Amino acid sequence: MGYTLIQWMFFFYIYCFIGWIWECTYCSIVNRHLTNRGFMRGPVIPIYGCGTTIMLLVSAPFRDSLILTFLAGAIGATLLEFITGALMEALFKVRYWDYSHALLNIHGYVCAGATFVWGVFAVLLTNIIHSPIAYVESLLPMRYEMLIVLVNTMLFAADFSVSFKAALDIRDILIRMESIKDEAERIQKRVDVLLAVASDERNKWIDRRQAHLTDMLTSIENVMSNTKDRIVLPESAKEELIELKTKAGMLKDRRKQLFDFRDRLNRLIIKGNPGMVSKRFQSSLDELKRYYDQNKKGKTE
Repeated sequence: MGYTLIQWMFFFYIYCFIGWIWECTYCSIVNRHLTNRGFMRGPVIPIYGCGTTIMLLVSAPFRDSLILTFLAGAIGATLLEFITGALMEALFKVRYWDYSHALLNIHGYVCAGATFVWGVFAVLLTNIIHSPIAYVESLLPMRYEMLIVLVNTMLFAADFSVSFKAALDIRDILIRMESIKDEAERIQKRVDVLLAVASDERNKWIDRRQAHLTDMLTSIENVMSNTKDRIVLPESAKEELIELKTKAGMLKDRRKQLFDFRDRLNRLIIKGNPGMVSKRFQSSLDELKRYYDQNKKGKTE
């Protein structure tokens, strides 16, 4: 396939768009509502453009053999998916897709089922799908094709830069949420120690603990407001309880500020990737998903 750079870029954008149509159609049917899939906001999913480009390149020498075309495409696309998934998780601290529960998966980035699908798609691509697309491309005058590629490149670059920054924002929010949660847990442990001398009050306090960060911080404030004047503690301990309550309130305010930060674009990325998971920050990610779901119309808490 002796294509020029402009031609390869043209095909890349075409397959990014076709991949977006496929993902949105499939996920909309599964979710029973319209779903704009993908890392970027425009009608493109780059991994499909990259995947098909690699398939066309690696399978070109084997076009006369369905088996070799299948193997070349499956291996090439699987390697791309593994590398892309690993790099994105290392950079953004989340996985935008996860095969951890699939049969014969490798660290959740790839699995046997997806590899098989890539192989089948490689055969369809090289023998059926690409020929009419290449034919239409050959009819375009070079100047028009260059213009199409140029406009798409500018739009793609702008979209990617904004989406990349939003993904970094989500990563930073998760890291800060985890830091707030760790600090809240330290406050809980200190309150446990201070209330240990009053077993009845301590048991009430433990019973009111909540797993989620927002409930945890509210619980800390409420319990200490209700108990600090009724339990028998040294004045120094009561003063520390008041200080801990103040810290809990500050943590709650910091958490709200994190959720309000650039939440519209962040919400779109999370909504477009419902299978997003995070090994290290899963509880914070779940809470962020709940917040954006409850405030999907842009309302704040």
